Amino acid sequence: MTAPLPEPATVTDGVVAKLARVHEILGSISTADYARLAGREQREAAGSLARLKARVTAHELAAVAAVESSGAARREGASSTGSLLAGDFGRDRRGADAVVRQAKQITTTPQTHQAMANGRLSTRQVKAISRALDQLPKTITAAQREACETQLVEDAPRMDLKQFERHADRVVGHFLTTTEDDDALDAAENDLVEQREKKAWAAAEFWMGPATDGLVKGGFAIPEAQAAQLRVAMDALCAPQVEITSPTNLSRRTGEVLLDERPSYRTRQGWAFTYLCELLPTEKLPETNNLGPILTINLDHQTLIEKVKVATLSTGERLSAGQAQRMACEHRLLPAVFGGESLPLDLGRDRRLFSLAQRRGLEFRDQGCVFPGCDRPPGWCVAHHARRTWADGGGTDLTDGVLLCPHHHRILHADGWDITFNERGHPALIPPAALDPRRRPRLHDRFHHQT
Repeated sequence: MTAPLPEPATVTDGVVAKLARVHEILGSISTADYARLAGREQREAAGSLARLKARVTAHELAAVAAVESSGAARREGASSTGSLLAGDFGRDRRGADAVVRQAKQITTTPQTHQAMANGRLSTRQVKAISRALDQLPKTITAAQREACETQLVEDAPRMDLKQFERHADRVVGHFLTTTEDDDALDAAENDLVEQREKKAWAAAEFWMGPATDGLVKGGFAIPEAQAAQLRVAMDALCAPQVEITSPTNLSRRTGEVLLDERPSYRTRQGWAFTYLCELLPTEKLPETNNLGPILTINLDHQTLIEKVKVATLSTGERLSAGQAQRMACEHRLLPAVFGGESLPLDLGRDRRLFSLAQRRGLEFRDQGCVFPGCDRPPGWCVAHHARRTWADGGGTDLTDGVLLCPHHHRILHADGWDITFNERGHPALIPPAALDPRRRPRLHDRFHHQT
């Protein structure tokens, strides 16, 4: 009896076995081995691993695309392919979803993906090519798109990334025009850059979180031209010959190092950005309510002379007396000194609008909109006659004014709210009888916490 022939190995078995051997080879290399290589070998190893990383990424995307198209997630009862893959490795659902989205795009750039799989392109070069191809109009033919991709794949390895990104605009512009005229190519390239700028402006964002232990964290996404301006300023402040330091640790003038060890570059960047904020030219910023965006430091005369008492910014933040004196001196912030030379804060009937000095006094006292629960800062507010309007015979005096944001200013006039002042001079809002028949005054929380 003839023995049965063995079943031929499937493609899957062959791929899985080969990948197992790749794992075995990598497992045979210790990460400590690189330190024992000669300098040239270390560089060759780093370059080889970079190419290997790109190739592995290309194979990963192909495998993920196959999983997605096969419907494996549905058969396994997973909510999505990303959820299924995250359970296999990493436990990072968001990261796995991002890989699935990338995998779906490889069919639109087959040459680019193959070049990455062959180790010819890095992931950054692949992204640059994909962005360039996305700028082609929908009306372009498949042959034209293929020719454009071929050109970009051939050119990418010969240029650095920034040079290639500029070159890609030129290549795409060539496929957007029907002529070889340089002026037409220039115009097409300019249109591409202009469209990219508009998208960047539309996607720009900035955020700052609340302060935690005196530190505020934030982030931003801004167009690249403005980012270049910021980078130039940061580089100037972080240049080796410039000593930008923490005021509590180093001397900015002498460069004398008082720390036990040199701070990291990231820390020095943080100091530079902090100092850059102090250097902002507020006189060139837009005015709100006919006032420039001036930050007031409120401190008494003893603080100014002896540096022994906490000062307060007009926005409510507290800072040490030493920092208040330094900022008022170095950066021309407006110090509101009490106990020193007085300012003309009461104008009576001579003027209808509050003066700049009165406005600064209101900012010191109110620190923003006085309507309970409102967090609008002083710069967003208008100065309102609290007791009697100027038209009704009221005076333009500091004791008569309050800060209200435009929204609550309209509510106060429309709904019949009144304002009174407590024994400490803080404004309290009196609601209309329809809201509170007893019309009990309501004080903003910031006044409850003031000492």
